[in-house]
Amino acid sequence: MRRTLFITTCLTLPLAVWAEEFPLPAPVTEAEVYLQGALLVRTGQIDLPAGEHRLLVPVGRSANGLPNIDLTGASLGTVETLPGAIADGRRFLTPPQQAAYDIWVTAQEAAGLVEDARMRAAAAVKAAEDQLAFLRSITGSGLDVLDAGAMLATLDVLGERVQEAEVARAAAQAALRAADRAVRDAGLILAQARIDMDATGAQLGKVSLLVIGVTVAEAGTVGLTMETFTPQAGWGTRYDATLEADDSVTLERKVEVWQGTGLPLVDVALSLSTADPFAQTAPQEVFPNQASLAKPEAELQVRRSLETAPQEMDAAAEISMAAPASEPVFAKANFDGPVVTYDYPTAVSLPSTGGSVTLTLDTQSLDARVFNRASPRTDETAFLMAEVINTTGEPLLPGPAALFRDGARIGESFLPLMPAGDEVELAFGPQQHLRLEFVRLENETGDRGLIFTSGTRQQDMVFRVRNLSDATEVVETRFALPYSEEEDLQVDVSTRPDPDERNVEDKRGVAQWNLDVPAREKVEVTVGVTLEWLAALTGEFDLRAASEPLRPRDFAIGHQHNADMPPEHGESRIEQCVIFSACTEQATDTIPLFRE
Repeated sequence: MRRTLFITTCLTLPLAVWAEEFPLPAPVTEAEVYLQGALLVRTGQIDLPAGEHRLLVPVGRSANGLPNIDLTGASLGTVETLPGAIADGRRFLTPPQQAAYDIWVTAQEAAGLVEDARMRAAAAVKAAEDQLAFLRSITGSGLDVLDAGAMLATLDVLGERVQEAEVARAAAQAALRAADRAVRDAGLILAQARIDMDATGAQLGKVSLLVIGVTVAEAGTVGLTMETFTPQAGWGTRYDATLEADDSVTLERKVEVWQGTGLPLVDVALSLSTADPFAQTAPQEVFPNQASLAKPEAELQVRRSLETAPQEMDAAAEISMAAPASEPVFAKANFDGPVVTYDYPTAVSLPSTGGSVTLTLDTQSLDARVFNRASPRTDETAFLMAEVINTTGEPLLPGPAALFRDGARIGESFLPLMPAGDEVELAFGPQQHLRLEFVRLENETGDRGLIFTSGTRQQDMVFRVRNLSDATEVVETRFALPYSEEEDLQVDVSTRPDPDERNVEDKRGVAQWNLDVPAREKVEVTVGVTLEWLAALTGEFDLRAASEPLRPRDFAIGHQHNADMPPEHGESRIEQCVIFSACTEQATDTIPLFRE
């Protein structure tokens, strides 16, 4: 029987009108999923007679151009896309979709039957209630014409009839309650059947088609393979990081895979790739770089543009649970230069609705250097840290990590990208027995008055680490020491004892003391800071706005902390001042030397 697709706006050639058409669902059988995007392989086969025909293949809503098509048993002709070409998509259901559809139809019919039974039960209740209402409407005045014997007989009959009606109503109400429960249960079964059918990606309404023209020389089986790239898929990593008793860190790697193509991905061969299909493929063009003298405002605009350009480029580059097995199933890593591909050993089904599936990738054990770290300026306790090195031979992708210690979940962190051989520090919660204390001692400020020619300010501080346990602990303690980049401001810092490291991690002024804290004792470090400034600062700065005219004021120097990071890890840079009014000799704008 000839089946012709009547799409007059798309079919313009007489040959296309008379070509025989064959639906071919061609489900997805393989999927290579990238961090963003996926390459889907769809396959199908059909027996065709000799001649020219058209294969009607349903396509998802995220089809990205024409796919790569490979045919066996036929030669390829014209290929076109027809959006919304079919009103009834049931003819393109795959076997799993057809099975889910049949279950849904059966559930619909069952729901209809129980609804009919509920209506019959409700009618029986209504009939019993109407009969009771009629019997109760008979009054004694209507029996006045009867003699005593007839009246007693009538009353006996009325009593029997009322009793029978009450029993019938009770039975009908019980049947109605059972019918209501059956209707509710049938509704839940129907709703679940619909959810299961939608999970297969079955399209019952309009379907867009990929129409593939083929020429068959001899009748036989024609095989179709299509490769389609879609951005509507991706995967990411999650970790369970456990600090073991032997000072190693176990990383259980999991992946969350998702797709929103609208196509069913049922029992597909899944591979996960670290390749980036949207990566830069060519070098950036280099433009001339002319140097010139710029006005301050223009220079500021240029500097701002240079600072925001990388962020804008990064933003432009962005595109926007499986059933448990009896034994762990791990993916196998394949290395192809800088790209790593993980082949999952079992078939995977991904919901077409955009939900994610969590799969176990593998488990890695990494040696770690376990130590205590303290920031007494901001924290009340030290923290247990683990420095791990990526010895897996492959990159560890960034992702959230659940942290476990001593068999308990202690919180969440984020594991950054770790190339092979790289190292990272993970925090595993507070050490409650290592208590921290920070104290700011008395300040002394000299040469206060109307006009200063020079000035000094001194600040002494002390921080302590107390060990409440019965064993000696080594605590890496960090503190940000102030510094100045201005010629007119001199900063002298004294510490007792001296730090073991300075400018830790290339952060200027950040110092570290590796403190041995005996059991049940405390260790303290004293820090003294002296600031000296000259009269040349007068009239050059104002805290309100640099563009406002200055009144006669003199300046004592204050301190402002780097707000981009915690005080212990930022740079203590001298860059602000305390303003004293020349008339009142009182401070009008005050910034403390060390701000909390």
